[in-house]
Amino acid sequence: MQSILDWMKGIVILFVVLSALIHLVPREQYKKYVRFFAELVLVIAVIAPVSKVIYRSGDFDELIHYSQFWQEMENQKKDMEKLEFTGEDAYRKEYEKAIGADITQMAEDKGYPVKSVLVTLNNAYELTQVDLTIGEKQKEDQVLVERISLSPSTGNTVSPQMAELQKAICDFYRLDEKQLVIRMS
Repeated sequence: MQSILDWMKGIVILFVVLSALIHLVPREQYKKYVRFFAELVLVIAVIAPVSKVIYRSGDFDELIHYSQFWQEMENQKKDMEKLEFTGEDAYRKEYEKAIGADITQMAEDKGYPVKSVLVTLNNAYELTQVDLTIGEKQKEDQVLVERISLSPSTGNTVSPQMAELQKAICDFYRLDEKQLVIRMS
């Protein structure tokens, strides 16, 4: 009870001092700033005992640290997910490049210069599409190749060696013929 009376005495004394301070300001234009400062000090003086009770218990401080900890953990989780996503995308692109280089080597081994190769993998790293553009076959000594049609319905004409390349790629990567597009330019 004595502490409450001491607190109230302090508030009254502070109020009297601040009121006197407001009346001692020489210019009228400064009074609004001094009045604002005085009111702010008075509000802090009234709230100070309540904040001491809150901070003395330690629960409030612990609650703030607990909340900050979980917020930081959430931020770390988001950062890790972003790294994993960008890492997976980078890995997928590297695998696509490696498969493209392998298909390029297969075509060049058959004598076809590769102009472009585009490999597409899905999220499970399964090969979904291969788009290969090759040039005319390098002329070999004494070999003359005639174009033949693979299927009469599509009208695609390819040499037996090109059909062999298509079969080799499809067999090696277990692709359906629809997933492999070979263009000659």
